Amino acid sequence: MIAFIENRNINKQKWDKCIANSSNTCIFVYSWYLDIVAGNWSALVLNDYETVFPVATKSKYKINYIYQPFFTRYFGVFSKSKITHQLVYEFFEAIPSKFKYIEFCLHETNSFKIEGIQTTEKQFQLLDLKSSYETIQKNYSENTKRSIKKAIKAGLQIHLNIEPEKIVNLFKTTKGGELEIFNANDYKVLTNLMYACLENKMGQSIAIYDGDELCAAAFFMFSNNKFTYLKNGITVNGKTKGAMYLLIDYFVKQYSGNKYDLDFGGSSVESVAQFYKKFGAKDYVYLQVEKNTLPQVAKWIKKLKS
Repeated sequence: MIAFIENRNINKQKWDKCIANSSNTCIFVYSWYLDIVAGNWSALVLNDYETVFPVATKSKYKINYIYQPFFTRYFGVFSKSKITHQLVYEFFEAIPSKFKYIEFCLHETNSFKIEGIQTTEKQFQLLDLKSSYETIQKNYSENTKRSIKKAIKAGLQIHLNIEPEKIVNLFKTTKGGELEIFNANDYKVLTNLMYACLENKMGQSIAIYDGDELCAAAFFMFSNNKFTYLKNGITVNGKTKGAMYLLIDYFVKQYSGNKYDLDFGGSSVESVAQFYKKFGAKDYVYLQVEKNTLPQVAKWIKKLKS
């Protein structure tokens, strides 16, 4: 039986054991991670935590809805057992009817097609690090190889383990300023998330300096043989001198030849995806799902605000 369990009643020890043993495990759905990014999240649980499905919920204007929190890519069904279309369907059927609006993404292992629920394909990019560095480097684009040489020639320096605040501030003043979707609390959540990853020995920061100037930085998370590229920032000077190319190449060099994958965090934005694919990363598809059972007036208001 699938039960909907509110946050205060979730057995987080059993939850994390299920996630760790799942065939499709990912860092986004460990309880400590969800506690930081989604606060009062809930769960759909089959029997005694045999299979689970995280649910991030909010309420606005007395309307309950399910959403995808910042700094996560997707949720869905997580299980050690085979994840079938029927299993995914049963979990969706178990979502309480009080949630009138649903919009979130599903792990790529969750096949999905349910009448009345719209789906949109999205992409992320993944680089297999199991081969040797020399083999992976052969798949770099010529532009990538030139940019790395350019960064080395410019004398850019690699620094490890810089403070999360410096990465977040660099992201905020560069990419964050362009996106205009994050508020002060979101940046605080991002900083807390990085510190939690470090405390759990599941995070690493890499920075590129041009003299005393921090010109590029990135934070990587690690879980279950997969590195996930969380957030990065780069200055105009860093872009000009190829700083991010040098940063990623350094990371690949450190961890290639092992049983790891580098998940670039995902982007359906073509220019961003193309940058990752210059290192040999490949596209993987996952689904965004949306269901709207709001009253007609509420739908109209939502349309006006979108």
